[in-house]
Amino acid sequence: MFMWGLLREGVIASLAAALVLPLVGALLFVRRSALLGIAVPQFSSAGLALGLFLIPWFPQVQQEFLEHGHPPMLYSFAFAAGAAALALSAFSFLSSRFRKYNEAITAVGFSLSLSATVLLLTAAPSGAQLADTLLRGEIILLDVHGMIALLVISGLSLVCLFFMWRWLLLVAFDPECAVALGHSVLSAERWQVLLVGASVGVGVVTIGPMLVFALLFLPPLFGVRGKPGLIPYLTRVVSLSLLSIMASWPISIILDMPFGVSASLTCFAFGSAWVLIKK
Repeated sequence: MFMWGLLREGVIASLAAALVLPLVGALLFVRRSALLGIAVPQFSSAGLALGLFLIPWFPQVQQEFLEHGHPPMLYSFAFAAGAAALALSAFSFLSSRFRKYNEAITAVGFSLSLSATVLLLTAAPSGAQLADTLLRGEIILLDVHGMIALLVISGLSLVCLFFMWRWLLLVAFDPECAVALGHSVLSAERWQVLLVGASVGVGVVTIGPMLVFALLFLPPLFGVRGKPGLIPYLTRVVSLSLLSIMASWPISIILDMPFGVSASLTCFAFGSAWVLIKK
């Protein structure tokens, strides 16, 4: 009971993220834009770092930061999700203009956002201490406010994905057919930006970019092996993600490892084992 009282918020938040983030990552993966699964969380981290850097400009926010050890959740989420959505919009615009250089543009964006993150955190008051906690994935320190924020955004994202999945895939694979059937390609792109930006933004703010990277990128990659079809693929992706998260908690506690590191390595180990079994 003591352990559950100590870990409750982190466990619930990690399971919610393990359910939603792999589905968002699968959407990026099947659209052949998996590299965005690496770049977008980094842009979200840069947005969070910018928020930390600007805290002295907002006395009320700074006061809460000093009292609780972290800025208000809505303040952090606005910067993290805004940066993720801005990055997706920029990549979408550039890829439509320079299709042959999509991967290079994404790689350059990742490099620039990583540099901006380090620079802003170095200059931010107390930014390095908070960033170290987030980057290591120490979600044992997550409070009830962070858990509720992640549950609300993840729940809304899951509902949207459930109702829009076929539409988003149709626009991704055959935009001409989508237009002929009366669907708006522009609206689909905007919804994708909103879903990915919100899911990644709240994940970076609450559970940290390391765990977001792992859940967004690893399960969709390893889940390719197996029975063909969209539903079996999504089932494998979510199952691998949830299994990895559940196994990571005892491993993290027993080996005294940061949870983000434990979850990333466990997900990689389970995914590799699945690929070997299905080889």
